[in-house]
Amino acid sequence: MSENETVVDAVATTVTPDDTVEQAEEPIPCDNKEQEQPAVNGPLTDENATANLSKRQRKKLLKLASWEEKKKAKRLKEREKYKLKKLEAIERGLPVRIGPSRKELKRRVIDYSQATIEIAVDLSFDSMMIDKDVAKCVKQLLRMYTLNRRAPRPVPLHFTGIVADGAVQRHLSRYDGYKHWDVKVSSSHFLDLFPRDRLVYLTSESENVLERLEPNDVYVIGGLVDHNQHKGHCYRLSQELGVRHARLPLAEHLVIKTRTILTINQVFEIMLHIHAGRDWQSTLLEVLPQRKGAVPKESLVSNDAEDTNQDIEKC
Repeated sequence: MSENETVVDAVATTVTPDDTVEQAEEPIPCDNKEQEQPAVNGPLTDENATANLSKRQRKKLLKLASWEEKKKAKRLKEREKYKLKKLEAIERGLPVRIGPSRKELKRRVIDYSQATIEIAVDLSFDSMMIDKDVAKCVKQLLRMYTLNRRAPRPVPLHFTGIVADGAVQRHLSRYDGYKHWDVKVSSSHFLDLFPRDRLVYLTSESENVLERLEPNDVYVIGGLVDHNQHKGHCYRLSQELGVRHARLPLAEHLVIKTRTILTINQVFEIMLHIHAGRDWQSTLLEVLPQRKGAVPKESLVSNDAEDTNQDIEKC
């Protein structure tokens, strides 16, 4: 063997620093079984991970993954739509909501010294909602928190009955710092937090009309987004628990062409305005969406009277 061939063999058998790095970066086997399990709520990226799932479960996960992808685009579309509505309102000379900036809100400490009532949301309905409706419910809770921080006369707000490791808690945990909100979050039932004689459960099926807010009362809003699948459930629940119940005076002040079912944040916004001293009719007309076609009862009566007079004149 020549001297040159010996040098070549030595170089070929030498381990380079790059080879050492590549060997060190090889994955180390892990015995942790939790890491081998597929993520239930994440996108499906491995066919083997869903081999043991039923056809219905795979379809549900695919649907959830598709919804997560569309959510960002939907939010951008909603923001653009809000900007267009704001510009249109400015051009037409309509009032535009103007409030403090987000930086100011972060520094602000909510003052409850002028609050005469408290509001609690009953969130013990995890098993009665699909995951998509739970996400809508939590989004409405976020809206409530924002409304309360911007309100001139905020009220103490409670999120009660949150099931440990349940769907509501899982969706809430997606919002960083929700435990630091100016909201009392609890897994306890509202009956364990407040005396029974202070509680008033708000439900549209009640025969009792809420004409005014009584000081020191705690008004409970049912945190149930079910698209009317469990109609009357909160009403029956309040009766079983022996808690007072009442409904908002919608029929007493408005004529509504559609259903009178309101979202959680809409009920809360109405209560905030009434607590601040506003009247029922103007508050309901402002908070209710235009698609419900709500009109004041007085204007409807006056229009009917005018039509009657015109008919008499024609005769």
